[in-house]
Amino acid sequence: MMLALVIFAAAAGSLVFTTLSYSLRSCSRARLRDALAARGRSSWLEITMQRRAELVLVTAVCRLLANILVVIGCLGILDDKPIPPAWRYALALALAGAISLFTAVVVPTVLATHFAESIVASSVQLLHVLRLGFVPLVKLMYAVDAAVRRIAGPSAAQPEHIEKEILSVVEEGEREGLVDVQERRMIESVIQFRDTVAGQIMTSRPEIVALELGATLEEIKRTIERTGHSRIPVYDGTLDHIVGVLYARDLLKHLGESAEQFDIRTAMRPAMFVPETRPLRELLRDFRDQKVHMAIVLDEYGGTAGLVTIEDVLEELVGEISDEHEPQEPAMVRRVGPLVFDVDARMYVDDANRLMKLGIPEDGDYDTIGGFVINVLGRIPPAGTAMEYRSVRYVVTEAEPQRVKRVRIELPQRPPAGAAGR
Repeated sequence: MMLALVIFAAAAGSLVFTTLSYSLRSCSRARLRDALAARGRSSWLEITMQRRAELVLVTAVCRLLANILVVIGCLGILDDKPIPPAWRYALALALAGAISLFTAVVVPTVLATHFAESIVASSVQLLHVLRLGFVPLVKLMYAVDAAVRRIAGPSAAQPEHIEKEILSVVEEGEREGLVDVQERRMIESVIQFRDTVAGQIMTSRPEIVALELGATLEEIKRTIERTGHSRIPVYDGTLDHIVGVLYARDLLKHLGESAEQFDIRTAMRPAMFVPETRPLRELLRDFRDQKVHMAIVLDEYGGTAGLVTIEDVLEELVGEISDEHEPQEPAMVRRVGPLVFDVDARMYVDDANRLMKLGIPEDGDYDTIGGFVINVLGRIPPAGTAMEYRSVRYVVTEAEPQRVKRVRIELPQRPPAGAAGR
C-alpha cells in the first residue's frame, strides 16, 4: 500500500513538474503578462522572464527525481513476486514507462499547449521558491554554460534568425485568421526596413524632373503645373551639379515679379545630399533633424543617382501613398491571362521570382526586371523586342530610348527550370 502511494505521489509530481517545464518553455511574454495581471501578480513578469532558464532547469530536475521514484516504486511492488529477476526488471520498467507516458508526456503536452501562461502565472511563486532551493544547481548550470561558451567561442548575434522567427509567427497568425494580409505586409515591411537603403527606393535619375538654374518664372510655373510636384531640384549645367531645391510655395511671393526681376537663386533652398547606401532608418532621422522632405541621392562617384522623399520612405512601411494631384499609375503587375503577366520594368527581380516563379538569378548586375532584360540582351531594347530565358518569354511592351518601362511575361505550362524552392 505504501509503495502504491509513493508511485501515485511520484507520478503526480512528475505530471506537475513536467507541465510546469513545458509551460515555461512555450509561454509567450505578452500572454504571460496578461495572465499575471489578471491574478494581481504583474510584478513577477520581469524576474520570471529573466530567470526562465533557471526555472526550466529546476522543474526538469524535479521531474527527473519524480520519474526515478516511479521506477523505484514499480520495482518495489514487484520485488516479492515469484518472477525471475530479468522479467521483474522488464515489467517494472514497462509499468513505469506506461505511467510516465501519461504523466510526463501526453497530459503535460496537452495542458502546456492550451494553458501554458495560466499554469505559469498560477505557480509563479512556487517556481521561484524552488529556484532558491536549488541555488547550487543553478550555479553549476552557469559554470557549465560558461565553459561551453569558452570552448565554442562567443556566439555572434544573428538578428536575421529572430526576424525569421517573427515572420514565421506572423505567417502562422495569418493562416489562423488572427492577422490579415495588410497587417502581415506591414510587419514584413517594418522588419525589412532596417536593411533597406536609399538607392533601393529612390526615383532614378532618368525619371527626375528638374529645373535649370536659368529657368524663367514662366518655365517654372509650367513645370509645376505639368508635374504637380511641390519640390523640384535645380541644377547648373547637368544633373550631377544640383545646386538647390525649389519649393512651389516659396514661388508664391515671386509671382508678382517681372521676368527680368526674378532670379531662381533667391527662391530655391539648399539641397540635402545622401549616398545610395544610406539606411532608411538613418535617412528618416535626417529628414526629421533637417526638417526637409527631399534628398538628392549620390552614387559612389559623387554623381546624381536619383532622389528620395520622405513619402518614399513611409511607403516602404505602409504601402503606396497617393494624393489628389497624382495621376493613377498602372499597377506594378497585372495578370492578363492564366500564365501571362504585364509588369512594370521597375519591379524587383526577387519580388517577381516570388510571385511568378521565374527562376531569374538574383546575384546578377541588375535589381529589376528591366535591368535583367537589358543585361540578357546587352542593349536597351525597343518596344516589341522579345526574348526567352528558362522557357519564360519576355516581351518589351513599352520602352524609351534610355530605359525599358513595361514587360509582358509569358509563363510556360510547367514552372521554369531553377524556379523550385523560390
